[in-house]
Amino acid sequence: MRELGVRTDTICFEGRISRRSFTKLTALGTAAALGGISNVGAYPMEQFYKLIEPAIAAPEEGERTVFGICEMCPFNCGIKVTCEGGIVRSVEGNPKEPHSMGKLCARGNSAEQVLYNPNRLKYPLIRTGERGAGGWKRATWDEALDYVAGKLNEIKGNYGPESIAIIQFPTSMMVPLVTRFQKALGTPNYFTSLGTCKISRVVADITTLGGHILNAVDFKNAKYIMLFGRNTFETPANSSVQALSAALANGAKLVYLDPRFTVTASKADEWIPIKPGTDLAFALAMINVIIREELFDEEFINNYTYGFDELKGFIGGYTPEWAEGITDVPAEQIERIAIEFATTKPAVAHPGWHPHGYENETQIRRGILILNALVGNINKPGGIFYPRGVGLGDIKPPAYPEITAQRVDGVPDKYPLVPASHGLWQLLPDAIIHEEPYPVKALIVYRSNPLHGMPDRKRVIEAFKKLDLLVTIDILPSDTAWYADVILPECTYLERDDPAMVVVGKSPKVALRQKCVEPMYESKHSFWIFKELAKRLGIGNYFDFELDDYINAQLSPLGIDKDYFKDNSIWSSDISPELKGLEGVKINTPTGKIELYSKRLEANGYDPLPTFMPPKEAPSGMFRLLHGHIAVHTHANPATFDNAYLNEICSENELWIHTDTAMDLGIMNGEYIWVENELSRGRIK
Repeated sequence: MRELGVRTDTICFEGRISRRSFTKLTALGTAAALGGISNVGAYPMEQFYKLIEPAIAAPEEGERTVFGICEMCPFNCGIKVTCEGGIVRSVEGNPKEPHSMGKLCARGNSAEQVLYNPNRLKYPLIRTGERGAGGWKRATWDEALDYVAGKLNEIKGNYGPESIAIIQFPTSMMVPLVTRFQKALGTPNYFTSLGTCKISRVVADITTLGGHILNAVDFKNAKYIMLFGRNTFETPANSSVQALSAALANGAKLVYLDPRFTVTASKADEWIPIKPGTDLAFALAMINVIIREELFDEEFINNYTYGFDELKGFIGGYTPEWAEGITDVPAEQIERIAIEFATTKPAVAHPGWHPHGYENETQIRRGILILNALVGNINKPGGIFYPRGVGLGDIKPPAYPEITAQRVDGVPDKYPLVPASHGLWQLLPDAIIHEEPYPVKALIVYRSNPLHGMPDRKRVIEAFKKLDLLVTIDILPSDTAWYADVILPECTYLERDDPAMVVVGKSPKVALRQKCVEPMYESKHSFWIFKELAKRLGIGNYFDFELDDYINAQLSPLGIDKDYFKDNSIWSSDISPELKGLEGVKINTPTGKIELYSKRLEANGYDPLPTFMPPKEAPSGMFRLLHGHIAVHTHANPATFDNAYLNEICSENELWIHTDTAMDLGIMNGEYIWVENELSRGRIK
């Protein structure tokens, strides 16, 4: 990290980026990267200049409209794309699609900056020299794929198929086909970034509600809304932003708990700057008041929940007076909010999304879910609800080889509540370094950036250097690509069809990403890449079909095929969007009910009730680092980092610090300072 300050001074011109200087920046990053949004801009452009050639001009054609799906963040909003002369002229929201409802955020509106980005990965590249030294040579597709397949076969022969790991972006439409490749290969080691995203929320949902309910919160019909650090107005959740805005316009009250004064705080009726890490104490005190004052929905509790008596016996000591000493929020305020929440119908508390790094994060989310259950507002208008979906078809694969090796992350043996469909990718580097429980020698990274998304960057680099093969498949260069042996360019989401996507919600729909323009340069669809690799690995029989065949098989149960979407922007089910409660809803918990007292947690040796665990205090001379969303950038995604439109809005991260503390330290607003911990050191404004 030491070089970061030098790079910032040299290239970023004190953090401000001109349009002219932007186009000169590295193919592995952007001005935003150098300013703190990522480190990918650290790598020298001269390594890539000689590899860049102009794109072939697209054939002329008249204006046409194509409906598809955005890929600038995990929420996959519906889009309406206008093309003319083989060029994308505009990208708008699809008014019939429930995520976008005709509107797009800044990321979605910047799509053309991805498609026509001069820094796109254009050709297959094979590393020359040491890993991470920045040397590549341009290769043909046959050369690159033959090289990758040869190394994979060698590694598989020497160490077994389990020595190959795959990382993929979790909301890609290609998930079922990449997992088909993984299973055919015979490795258990498939990962997504969920392990450092919302895994604690997923486990809370599973152990309380019986399944993950995603972002299913009916803001629009709520009259009282509580957000525990869920900074909705700066998240990628387009539909939630619109629904919450509509609720506030209709007179709903918004109570927002967050130590930071965010955009969402500015819209709240009541902003509570709670002490960091104490959200559960606030929620437990609310539960205490609701039970003490008998404000809970008795009929709902009796019919649809398990463990109320245990909860009632547990909650007695968690009074508002106790919580005041923990949260720095007055007891009177906690009591009033609890009464308002229980008596205003309908009221809802969003259970959150991204974890904040506390050891009892799952119990924080469970505490908020229990609040919703106590007031009986689950699967009702204005509450949280079980999202509905529809089943898609498949092309049945041949029998997969038996996978006998355990996963290297300990899922599910050591971590029985974590879905193996995602795993804990943050444990992969140590497994690679220490070769425990066995060596992992190859890693395929598809549209993900573990070097920027995993904790402890130096440890991840150390792990990369122990691999015999690191392959990245992406549309733009990334931190991870810099250390790759082979880089394979995928075409952008505006240049390809993808498997169908079920849009879950009150009334499910199905959308299809459709190709708007021809792929530029030598970029290829990831389906083609995995299919060609499968042929070379002797597992081509698992991919003996074309992508169109697969899409049509998916859509067959709906009575439609791919051509349906030429004239229709979305397929809608006939399921009523009305929320009528839980009657007839199957709840997949051990008791078949919403579990206030979790039998699944108890069976696995965890606390079945949301016991408060105080957060660790920062050592003397150190601060607690809080993090949040940047509304125009998405996690470790180079498609938003290396984007001129988005960097015009936000070119670098900024550090917030209390004015009194800043004054004590002699820090002035706009000044660059060094921030460090035991893992790294960086310079930020």
